[in-house]
Amino acid sequence: MRALMRGLTDADFERLYGQEEQCLAALLAIRRQAGMSCPTCGNERNYRCGRRVGCTRCNRRWSVTAGTVMTHTKLPLATWFRAMHAMSSTKQGISAVELGRRLGVSYPTAWYLHKRLRHAMSERESLYVVGGPGEDGGAAAVVEADDVYLGGERNQGSGPAGKTRVIAAAERHQGGRMGHVAMQVVSGFTAAAVKAFRDACLAPTAHVHTDGLRAFNAFGTAGRSHQRSITASKRPSRQRNTAFFVLNTAIANLSTAIKATHKAISAKHTNDYLGAFCWTTNRRRQMAEMVPALCRAIATSSRLTRRSVYAKKFVPIG
Repeated sequence: MRALMRGLTDADFERLYGQEEQCLAALLAIRRQAGMSCPTCGNERNYRCGRRVGCTRCNRRWSVTAGTVMTHTKLPLATWFRAMHAMSSTKQGISAVELGRRLGVSYPTAWYLHKRLRHAMSERESLYVVGGPGEDGGAAAVVEADDVYLGGERNQGSGPAGKTRVIAAAERHQGGRMGHVAMQVVSGFTAAAVKAFRDACLAPTAHVHTDGLRAFNAFGTAGRSHQRSITASKRPSRQRNTAFFVLNTAIANLSTAIKATHKAISAKHTNDYLGAFCWTTNRRRQMAEMVPALCRAIATSSRLTRRSVYAKKFVPIG
């Protein structure tokens, strides 16, 4: 447990990434590892020229941040790295208001920076699936899945009206240890939404354990392995090795993180909040490597502009 609590201290962060030159070198190294081909001729070899890189074949030059969520940024890279450290060094995350206070920038700038980093985390996390083969050839973990309702501050009547519907899944290893988690907003708890979540987030060989919700039968179609357990009580068990203990812990951590940081989160941006939460949770055993990991997420991310952020209408899966 003590090893899990060791992260990157503020003093260590300043030593490693406190200067603009250090941040530039770290970002460029990771971008080259991820593949940084020339946008004109596709050549993989390049040279550095200030904050830009140049192609060794056609001499085309472009920014180190081009093609990622950092495209056209006017902020120093040191500011970006401090935001990365602040967003990845705590389970609860950080609000845009608090991020702006720490960085000394306006709220719109902090919110847009916050959004772009969450977008990079979410895209990176979408590359992975839960429930795959066990580590070192061991037994695969059981995947627990359940329905979740988020929000409710703007309820429209009684029941789940006004809430955002989410399907959550978490790996339960032998001995009760939590593995990777995955969460995604859905249009409703229907068979179509469950199939879309299954195909996007779960490995084909995953063994899924759910409660008695009828739509969850879709987890067992197309030759998939699925087990149902009809629970008699709505209150989750507090025993570590009981069914759904791991999943209920992950959902409780999500609820705590949202309530401790935000007044409410918009349904339009909920998938990014879920992606950032899963990205942080799934790397909780490598806390000291959070900043390089987020650099890798940025290096493989897609562009994100203010126009697309404000104009895009979110459509949940299913």
